[in-house]
Amino acid sequence: MEICDYRPPQTDLTNLWLAGNYRYFNDPATPDVDVNAGRATLTLNKLFDSPMFGYSLSGLGELGLVNLGLASIAAQGAGTARYYFVHGEPLFGFGGLNVGYATGQPQPGITLSVGAGYGRFADVTPLAKAFRIEKLLLDRKVITQGLPDSVLLAVGEEIGRWEEYAVGKTPADAAKDLAAAVVLRIQGATGATVDPRTVLAIEDEILATGAERYCGWALQAGLGYELVDPYGNPQDVVVTVSADAAYAPAPGAQLLFRALAFGPFDIVNQHTLTVTLAYEQELSATSALQANAMFHRVNRLDLDPEDSLSASAQLAFTLGKASLGIGLALGKAADATGWSVDFSLSVSMKIL
Repeated sequence: MEICDYRPPQTDLTNLWLAGNYRYFNDPATPDVDVNAGRATLTLNKLFDSPMFGYSLSGLGELGLVNLGLASIAAQGAGTARYYFVHGEPLFGFGGLNVGYATGQPQPGITLSVGAGYGRFADVTPLAKAFRIEKLLLDRKVITQGLPDSVLLAVGEEIGRWEEYAVGKTPADAAKDLAAAVVLRIQGATGATVDPRTVLAIEDEILATGAERYCGWALQAGLGYELVDPYGNPQDVVVTVSADAAYAPAPGAQLLFRALAFGPFDIVNQHTLTVTLAYEQELSATSALQANAMFHRVNRLDLDPEDSLSASAQLAFTLGKASLGIGLALGKAADATGWSVDFSLSVSMKIL
């Protein structure tokens, strides 16, 4: 069984990531400051999905700084509301708003669109927590082999009933009752005895936040109207095409993808394309990795395409009293001849 096999009745998730780095280096042997630059990235993903209605918000913003001044900007935001024609089925009609800007554009581009699509997304966090609980039981030698798929799914479905357990109770009391129900299912299926300390650890896992996971995909196409053309051209009717995907390969990982293209009816030769990719990976209880990438292309008739690329990754460790941070960012503006590379390393330690 994979995490993405879980199908909840409703999905409501929000992810907000912030990453950044800055590096300053001044060699007294040189006349000027050698390095004084940094980068900051903010990523937002909001998803709601029910049998008849859903909506999603996504955004990626990146600022490049040089000598404490703003050097580059790249931003992409989109909001889409979906109405499903048949209860529980993936065929939908939508209305959406897209906003995009990159260094080199005279102004942001804003497009309003309507159309139809196919696909759904699902909150698979309950099953991800069931996998975490299985690992907890294996690590503590409570069980000697993995839980059967049917038991994992039953545990995930029980955790998915959190709102029912939480009615009229404190979160701690609700987690206690829910953990008891989970333990009964596990003991009944395996014959194992779950000790009190492990029960408390299961309660903590149920209450854990910040590790929400979701899966699914959606393709949509429609017609839009340019409220603002990024290059000041006349407003026009445009074609919009987009693809979204989310995948949780493991309880501690999340991959998000979005591609959006819009342009006139000759969209193959004239278009604005934005592709964003985000990845989050828990490496251990004391380390984590977050990475983002964005590609932006403006393709106009009789002109060479203008491309801008950016990618960043941040890795953080907590080692006892010491903290280690590593950041790497790559960027290529539309008018640049090569890539910019920004690598930073920081170490700190509490002495007393």
